[in-house]
Amino acid sequence: MTFATEEKLQWSFELANDAVYFASSDGKTKYYGFGKQAELIGGSFDQVQDWLVKVQQTNPQPIFGGFAFDDQQIDDSELMNGYFFQPAVVYDVVKQEIIGQNIDLVRQTQPSGAEVLTTKDETDWPTRIQAAIDDMQQNSVHEKVVLGRQRQITLSSALNEGKLIKSLQETQPTSYHFVLKHCGELFISATPERLVKVAHGQVATAAVAGTIKRGENRSDDEKLADELWHDQKNRIEHQTVVETIKANLQAANITDLKFPTTPQILKNPQVQHLYTPITGKLTDDNNLLGIVKQLHPTPALGGKPREWALSVISSIEKYPRGLFSGPVGVMTTDGDGEFIVGIRAMWYRNNMVNLFAGAGILAGSDAQMEYQETGLKLLPMMNVLKEQTLHD
Repeated sequence: MTFATEEKLQWSFELANDAVYFASSDGKTKYYGFGKQAELIGGSFDQVQDWLVKVQQTNPQPIFGGFAFDDQQIDDSELMNGYFFQPAVVYDVVKQEIIGQNIDLVRQTQPSGAEVLTTKDETDWPTRIQAAIDDMQQNSVHEKVVLGRQRQITLSSALNEGKLIKSLQETQPTSYHFVLKHCGELFISATPERLVKVAHGQVATAAVAGTIKRGENRSDDEKLADELWHDQKNRIEHQTVVETIKANLQAANITDLKFPTTPQILKNPQVQHLYTPITGKLTDDNNLLGIVKQLHPTPALGGKPREWALSVISSIEKYPRGLFSGPVGVMTTDGDGEFIVGIRAMWYRNNMVNLFAGAGILAGSDAQMEYQETGLKLLPMMNVLKEQTLHD
């Protein structure tokens, strides 16, 4: 039996009511999944863990999905409030393996592409986040809050889903790719950020916080990277994330923690970040979802102190996040798996798209500069949408 080409897998994505595409940033993991053997809508960490054990006892196949960022509900969505499913068949592209019952992949006519009709931005976002900046300037206990904004776009027709996946691969080659489809809704992420990976007892995560744009040429790019590395605001923001992740891993009984003492530079097509990889060993009294529960949300997605930051997010942001900045990923039958954070993302349904981007806000932040930073972070998904307008 010949393994399907990736082009055929992308065609098949368009035909399925439930489907998933997941690829790691290093290219060592790439899955496509189609059909549905089991699903869980809106489960907590503990509920998903119990469901996972029962489902995989019956059908030992991978499970994909994600948790909503918090308890705020999106009324017109099943997918965005947290969704996990076990596909009927999973194609492991790297290993060239088919897990489950192979299906016939027959190409059908796909939409030729959608045009952008309207775009609506939260132009009042800088004014709203100024209240958080003022609060932190007056109260040193309030260290950081990550505040996001959404861009709403109306399209002329349905997305070409196969082309969308191809666009992710071409325009965001160094990012994770995650596309989750359920009954006409899609959640798409091209995130640079891993929450946690567990493989053979080894735990790997990273702090990604602190952002600057890319340069027009190599010299300019390195100058900007050096500016980011030496910027006090960004270094403080980054170190806050590092220290919190370390504390949360220790609370989860992760041993043998290792990490560099100073951050590295992580480069993506539109932006570059401060980046600190962190590794450790998994103990017998914990598992992948237990670590996800302990880590989420990191200060790179929520803030510090955590409860204060979450209350500020719910009061200042206009719309619930849903899967935006929530943990999304894959879990395999051996207890291994990987969760990423759902940023550089969009939610699609009924020719409507919501894009999400956030920024870490500190007492020394400038509201207009943070607005510009979120604009840079919207570019990955804007570029994917732009590809939809280019007809083959």
